[in-house]
Amino acid sequence: MGTVIALGGGRFDNGEMYDVARHIKERTGKKHPYFVFIPTAGSDDISGDEHLLSTFSSLGCVTDILFLLHGVTDAETVDFKLSNADIVYVGGGNLELLMDTFGKTGADKKLREAYDRGCIMSGLSSGAMCWFARGYDDCGIDHAFVFKDCLGFLPYVNCPHYQSENWQTFAEAIKEHDLSGIACDNGAAICFENGRWYTVAGNEDGDCYFYDADNGFEMTNLNEHPEKLKEL
Repeated sequence: MGTVIALGGGRFDNGEMYDVARHIKERTGKKHPYFVFIPTAGSDDISGDEHLLSTFSSLGCVTDILFLLHGVTDAETVDFKLSNADIVYVGGGNLELLMDTFGKTGADKKLREAYDRGCIMSGLSSGAMCWFARGYDDCGIDHAFVFKDCLGFLPYVNCPHYQSENWQTFAEAIKEHDLSGIACDNGAAICFENGRWYTVAGNEDGDCYFYDADNGFEMTNLNEHPEKLKEL
């Protein structure tokens, strides 16, 4: 089994997510882990990601970027970076674009290999949803919310930014599905490590929620009831 640390959202420019970033780095057990940032969901635009990269750099990570759009990266580079990464961090943006690009470039298979060998798989928003069976994103026509099939490392439906009223439509929408759901506020991360679930929060807090498909999609706040995590 591997490790996934999925962030609901949050900011790096004000230090809000520093504690989560530190946790991600510490899980590698290395002093200078190789950190690979994938900005595909944001159309490979890294403006605004300077604080993300500087945060992980300040923690001792050797940071790198993997561009997958516009034909700027060859297959050998994709293979090298994902085969050697200690941490993969996928940025936010359009989930449909992200998943389509993973499939077209073969990155989906390389990410699976990285996960299976123990690389820390992490990310925010679309970069969090991509590790689950499905994600709930506003990447539909006119920014409509839709469900998108994802990499399937974790057998749930994921929704980020859950402190926002718009994203809370997930609570009803998921009832049409066969899988349980996990929703995370900005500032919160749901973590899976070798069969164990737990939550981590930044310095402005944030909660994670579980919608149980086997119990009428009843919602449980996982921060208030951490015992529920043992059942995931």
